[in-house]
Amino acid sequence: MAVRAGWSVIAALSLGLATGPVLAQSAPEADNVPNTNTAPPPDTAPRSGPSIGAWVDNDLFGGGTDRYYTNGVQFYYISGERPTYGNIDWLANLVPWIGEHGVRRYGIAFGQNMYTPSDITKPIPDPTDRPYAGWLYGRLSVISEETRQVDRIDLDLGMVGPASLAEQTQKAVHRIVPGARWPEGWDYQLKNEPGIILSYEHVWRAERPARIGPFEADISPHVAGSVGNVLTFGGAGFTMRLGGNMAPPVGALILRPTASIPYQDSVAAGAPRPPFSWYVYAGAEGRAVARNIFLDGNSFRDSRSVDKHNFIAAFQLGVALRYGPFGISYAQNFLSPEFEGQKSYSNYGSIRASYRF
Repeated sequence: MAVRAGWSVIAALSLGLATGPVLAQSAPEADNVPNTNTAPPPDTAPRSGPSIGAWVDNDLFGGGTDRYYTNGVQFYYISGERPTYGNIDWLANLVPWIGEHGVRRYGIAFGQNMYTPSDITKPIPDPTDRPYAGWLYGRLSVISEETRQVDRIDLDLGMVGPASLAEQTQKAVHRIVPGARWPEGWDYQLKNEPGIILSYEHVWRAERPARIGPFEADISPHVAGSVGNVLTFGGAGFTMRLGGNMAPPVGALILRPTASIPYQDSVAAGAPRPPFSWYVYAGAEGRAVARNIFLDGNSFRDSRSVDKHNFIAAFQLGVALRYGPFGISYAQNFLSPEFEGQKSYSNYGSIRASYRF
């Protein structure tokens, strides 16, 4: 029953997007009066289309360590530029500095994260090491774009514990991967607990990239935070990019424990799309963490836990390519030790692919 409950949360979230209002048609021209206005009326201007995508995080790409944050996967849909939706716009309207005239996009996503100790071959895990844990979630997002800023709000609902299906996922993968170590300690994972996270991110961006010889470059500072029984933190950082034909960034290119970066760039309504664009980037973020259920353990039940560090740093180096509607990127992620006794930095790779209609 717990597994069915986890997937029911995701199915319910997918019903949150309503059909947008029909665009009004322009009034007919008066008889015998030529129309010299070549620009489309504002309410019929071309709009950028929606995006779909998927990504995989795995520490196999960081040296095959098989520990800590060991795997994550997410599938998402982000709408094109749309008029506002009354039934979910209250999320954005909670923030007074989000403008009413910016472009808004809406998204749904579902995914799974997996966490393990440093040695998964022990039938009884080291109690001072990171606990086994999984997170199965669905997400509703509101993204507001203006010329010089982007604001994003995510509402995540899901399940921690056996209902996350993380044990079954890891064992299924390790059964078919040659030489993979068999995970023995999932009987000691965190217990079932419904989870909720409300996250917010604000990004300052340049109106247009600077020129450095034949290249474009920009720097986008950001602040971010979340509240919830799964994760409560505050953070700040920046992203630096260098490339060609770069679209404006939509979000900080840095990974977090709740995997909050499904959408990275956009094309303004009616703007021509270069056939090929690319950039390399570096991102960094400092965080103050008040709660992380994957380290602190269950909220109201006894479970494994470790003494976490309240202040951590995250770094990311990556490259992103886009040809027409197709996009792909790869990034290497580094996270400073999150708990007392952690043996090394977390190190894992991220592969992301998207299609923009």
